[in-house]
Amino acid sequence: MGAADQFFQKAEQALKKRGSLDYAIELFQQGLQIDPNRLEERRKLRNAEVRRCQENGGNTLGGTAIMLRKALHVTNIRKLGMQKKWEEQIIEIEKFLVEAPQNPDMNMRLALALEATERLPSSIWAYNTVVEVDPKNFEALKALGRLYAREKDIEKAIACWERVRAVRPEDQDAGKSIRDLSASMMMAKAEARRAESSDGSFRDLLKDVDEAAKLQKKGALIRTEDDAHSAIDIKMEEIEKEPQNSRLWRDLGDLYMKHLRAFDKAKECYEKARAIDPHDLFVPERLGKLQEEIFENEIFLAEQKLRESAGGAEAEARLAEARKSQSLFLLEEYQRRVAAHPTDYGLKFKYGDMLRIAGRNDEAIAQFQQARKDPKFAVNSQYRIGNCFFAKKLYDLAISQYSAALVGISEADSDLAKSVRYDLAEVHAAKGEPEKALDYYEQIMAVDINYQDVSKKVDKIRGM
Repeated sequence: MGAADQFFQKAEQALKKRGSLDYAIELFQQGLQIDPNRLEERRKLRNAEVRRCQENGGNTLGGTAIMLRKALHVTNIRKLGMQKKWEEQIIEIEKFLVEAPQNPDMNMRLALALEATERLPSSIWAYNTVVEVDPKNFEALKALGRLYAREKDIEKAIACWERVRAVRPEDQDAGKSIRDLSASMMMAKAEARRAESSDGSFRDLLKDVDEAAKLQKKGALIRTEDDAHSAIDIKMEEIEKEPQNSRLWRDLGDLYMKHLRAFDKAKECYEKARAIDPHDLFVPERLGKLQEEIFENEIFLAEQKLRESAGGAEAEARLAEARKSQSLFLLEEYQRRVAAHPTDYGLKFKYGDMLRIAGRNDEAIAQFQQARKDPKFAVNSQYRIGNCFFAKKLYDLAISQYSAALVGISEADSDLAKSVRYDLAEVHAAKGEPEKALDYYEQIMAVDINYQDVSKKVDKIRGM
């Protein structure tokens, strides 16, 4: 029995014992660090995490409070992805998922890392996890379509691309993939029939087989720089035939951005697509994401430089400038995105939070008031509105919003519940109501005495 098997066996035993979920989860994680290829054990780990989260009344998707508390962890996960340190990233993502096992963003990152390390069955499972909680996630559906095709499960691949088309009817990649896969499936069936026939001659199929091979090469997974350059060459051949096809130029830009991180080349391609078709709605999205990538890369390099210079003033100034530029860009970019997607409440919530952090509280409130129409963002939007009123020193309005948010939180000892109670205490203290502040501080102490500085706050009020 291998070392990983010993951990997995103990984890299975722990699952059967009452009150041992934490121990089982820890054992599964340790086993997967030794042998990351074990899909069934990874599946059992996730089921255990979901079960524990539900038993504790938590949110399996995670929430704003978790993302804020885990901000440094999330940043590290992103950096590992940028550095293509997939094995390390997989371990760190699993640590995050302990508290938010169905978080779509982290499961998407896990799927990508598993795909990059050629663990295709595990990657397919992770992408499916994303689709289960976010059925309209067309990026996950596209990835599943590609991977199922690669695994020769053509029917499932076609089904995934059909779902992409249902979510985004204008997606030309979906239509093309469905056509190519359907043709491939028909050819396979024709070849099987011909192989079973008495004459057994395949000469008349050579042309079709060559075309099928070319299609397969076009849809192959890009794993190395050579693969990326090969895909670019194929795309350029297509552009030579259809130079006025804006989609082809967009696809070429995607190849440069995603696989070579050649930002200037990508921008040239996207600008070419926009020149061909000024009404191409996908181009502004691509250019926006490209600029986000550029800023993230600049900040990553600035942070790296700062570490190397041990806190040099020039490096600190460069990092501060990069962050300021990123913040200004994101405010403009999310304003554009919200205008382009007026029913996307997730975008409204993100934009509202950016405005709040920038101190533009009235504008932020307007976005949160829209975002709370979606039940997924209702509680957090209510809480953020309270934050904005608190910043404006409108204490009674802040209290009413915090109280409404608290009613919507089912888990009394969750991070979000503690955060709301803490801010309720703070606003009552600011209003000159120490006894009411003390009540909320003590509610937090009852479930988590180490939360922020509540213990000191209680001692200070009691000593008054």
